[in-house]
Amino acid sequence: MQQPHVLIHHVRPSHQILLHQALNAQGVFQVRICQDKAELDACLSSAFSPDLLIFDHAMPTRTGTAMLKRLPPTCPVLFVGQAGARRRNLAEQARSFGLHVIAELPWPLSSPALQRALQILPSPSERERSQLMEALTAH
Repeated sequence: MQQPHVLIHHVRPSHQILLHQALNAQGVFQVRICQDKAELDACLSSAFSPDLLIFDHAMPTRTGTAMLKRLPPTCPVLFVGQAGARRRNLAEQARSFGLHVIAELPWPLSSPALQRALQILPSPSERERSQLMEALTAH
């Protein structure tokens, strides 16, 4: 069985490490961290197709919006942290773009809450079937 690929983009290195460790503790994910927008763009443009994207809910609105617009609509998104008081809610914005937001988890991260959110993920084979059906019905 193929391990789901998870891509993490979080502005705080300490949070990146904790998220990476929490996902590795699950024992079923291949995890990759993107340090900046250029690296995230490269990951999304390559053959690497993530099964889940984890974003920092507190990233600047402009940066977050630009990144959300580039995401494939079939890839689930998980937001970690809290939106800033003067920033737009990126999870709501992601939903308005047609993205599937599986959860919004506050920081500090709760392991049981993360585990519940991850259980919602479709398996890689289910996701491939869904993408194939979308491609067939689009023509």
